Amino acid sequence: MTRGIYCVAFGAPARVAATRMMLSAKKHMPDVPIALCAASRIGPEDVLVVQHDSDVGARRVKLQAYELAPAEWESVLYLDADTEVVAPVYQFFRWAEDGWDLVICRDVGETLHSFQRRNNIPELHQVETAVGTLFALQFNGGVWALRRGDPACSFMRAWRSEWEVHGQRDQGALVRALHACPLRVLVLGNEWNTFPKQTPGIMTAGVLHYPGDARRWAGKLPGRIDSPEAWARVTPGAR
Repeated sequence: MTRGIYCVAFGAPARVAATRMMLSAKKHMPDVPIALCAASRIGPEDVLVVQHDSDVGARRVKLQAYELAPAEWESVLYLDADTEVVAPVYQFFRWAEDGWDLVICRDVGETLHSFQRRNNIPELHQVETAVGTLFALQFNGGVWALRRGDPACSFMRAWRSEWEVHGQRDQGALVRALHACPLRVLVLGNEWNTFPKQTPGIMTAGVLHYPGDARRWAGKLPGRIDSPEAWARVTPGAR
C-alpha cells in the first residue's frame, strides 16, 4: 500500500515547528513522502497543498486531511506541526494496513473531563450528551493514522462538520464524530504520542509532542478560532 504523512503549517511559529517535524520524519523514514498544507513552500515537503488560512489554529484544513492528502495514499499519518519524529514509526501505517480505519492515541488527560475549559462549557455539555458520560477516553488529535475507505471518509467528514459547530478545539468534535460514525479504532498509549513535560517516565516509541510550539497566539481564545476576535489575538509578525 502507498503511504504518506500529512501536516499543516500556517503562521510563522507553525512553519518553524513544521520544519523540525518534517526534517525529523525524513531522517527516520526517508522513503515516506510528506504533504504540507500551507500558504507557501517550506522546503522538506514532497507535496505542497495550498489552502486559505481560514482560522488561527488551522483546524479546518487539518480536518480535510482525507480530501487534501494525495489521493493515491492508501494510508495517511497525520502529525501536528509541533511534533518531532525521533525513531521510525512505520507501525502506524502497518496498523492501518492491517485493517484499522483509525489509529489514535489517548490524551494526557485520560477522560473527557480533561476537555473542559472556561470558554467551552456549552461544547462540553454537548459532548456529554452525545457520549452519555464524561467517564470515557479522551483522544489526542495531534497524531493519528487512517486507512482510506468509506468508514474513514465518513468519520473525517463528520469530524470537520462537528468542529464547525463551535469552531474551537477539535477534541470534542472528534469524540462526537466517533459516536456518530463508528469505525474500527485502535487506541494507543502516550508512548506513541509522547509529551515530554506532561508524561514524565514514559519512553517514547518515536513521536514527541510539544504543545504550544506552533501557536501564533497567547492565552485562551474567547470563542471561535475563525472569528475577528481570534485573529486580533494573533501575535504581530506571527501571522
